[in-house]
Amino acid sequence: MGIRKSSKKYIPESTGKPCDCKGCKKEGIYRAPKDRTLKNFYWFCLEHVQEYNKNWNFYEGMSPDEIEMQIQLDIVGHRPTWHVNDLYANALKDPLDILGLSKGRQKKRRVLPEMDDFESKDAQIKRPFLATVEHLDAIRTLNLNPPITTETVKVQYKALAKRYHPDKNGGSKEAEEVFKNITQAYRLLMKALNEK
Repeated sequence: MGIRKSSKKYIPESTGKPCDCKGCKKEGIYRAPKDRTLKNFYWFCLEHVQEYNKNWNFYEGMSPDEIEMQIQLDIVGHRPTWHVNDLYANALKDPLDILGLSKGRQKKRRVLPEMDDFESKDAQIKRPFLATVEHLDAIRTLNLNPPITTETVKVQYKALAKRYHPDKNGGSKEAEEVFKNITQAYRLLMKALNEK
C-alpha cells in the first residue's frame, strides 16, 4: 500500500483591497491581468477571478498573423536567436551533405521583426573560426559585412576609432564605452583571423 500524499491548498495572503467586481463586498486577494501587457491587474475574490479567467482571452482582437507572431516570440522568450546551422555549418566537413546543411537543402526561415537581419549575413561567413556567438557580436559591433578579412576589419576599426575616440568627443562617457567595445571587437577578430 502506497503512502498517501497530503494535498496542501493554496491560501493567498490578505491584500486589504476590495474585490474589483461591482457590488462585491469580499476582499480582492486574487489578481487578474487588465490587458495583454500583463503589467496592470484587477483584484478579485475567488468567485469573480474564476469567472473573469474563464472569459479572458489573451489573443482577443489579434489577427491570425499577429497570434502566430506572438507564439513564435514566446517560444524564444522574446530574444533574438540564431539557427545552429548558421553558426556551425561552416565548421563541419560534410562533403556528402548527410546533415542537410547545404544551401539547397536548408529550410527558409521567417525572420521575426524583433530580430536583427544579421542571420542572412552570418550565413555568408566562410571562416569557421568566426562562427561563434562572440565573433558574431564583434562583427556586429564593428558593423562589418562578409567577407571578413584582416584588411576590412582594420579599415572599419580605424573609421570607428576616429569617430568614437574620447578625445574627439570631449571626454564623453558614452563615446568612451563605444570605443572600448569596438577595440575589444577589433582585437578578438584580428586574433581569430591571424590564427588561421
